[in-house]
Amino acid sequence: MLILRVGQASICGGNDAQLLRKHGISSEHTETGRDSLEFLRLYDYDLVLMDLDLPDMPGHEAIRLARAAGLSTPCIVLANAATPQIKVKTLDQGADDFVLTPCHPEELLGRIRAVVRRSQGHANSILRLGPVELSLDRHEVRVNGQKLPVSRREFGVLELLFLKQGVILNKNAFLIHLYTGMEEPEMKTIDVIICRLRKKLAAAGVPTLIDTVWGCGYILREPQMSVDTGNVVALATAA
Repeated sequence: MLILRVGQASICGGNDAQLLRKHGISSEHTETGRDSLEFLRLYDYDLVLMDLDLPDMPGHEAIRLARAAGLSTPCIVLANAATPQIKVKTLDQGADDFVLTPCHPEELLGRIRAVVRRSQGHANSILRLGPVELSLDRHEVRVNGQKLPVSRREFGVLELLFLKQGVILNKNAFLIHLYTGMEEPEMKTIDVIICRLRKKLAAAGVPTLIDTVWGCGYILREPQMSVDTGNVVALATAA
């Protein structure tokens, strides 16, 4: 998961980026609302964490401008204090949640997962396809009820595939989901991760979960699912 952090305030009273990274969430940072609009135009983030108090404009104004520009990335607004009227205005302008800070790390992580999950059309934190279950909150993969050991990157690849079921994802989409702009992984890294996942899944009795669509990317396999190569997610790599 890749999020955009907009603002300067500490969310949980510590190193927020380190906390997010520990739980498999990569983040990029900017301080102003105006810069956040440029970032959102250029890159495909899973979520925005935005301070209500920004140097150049209120957070709800930045959200209003983003929504007016057709930018639909889900957004959680953060503030150390706010009146009910401000909370309502912020939500009405297009925010998906409002969190008072500092908050407990588990609460923040739970809200992030819930907002991202709902934005992808999933009401439950456990995603299923055949015998495979993916737990977004526990970061676990199970096959026929048995836990499948996976690395953080491997889970991230499966997470994106499950969230985008039925969509062909190219390697850039995976790179953006797994890495920040400060990292420079090679395209073949995704092939290596996919290969490892396929071996683990095959050993657990699921040899055909991830399909290769040659010249396009990868897609999560569903029984009798036809692949439309015109439906390809092509995302620019974050700088």
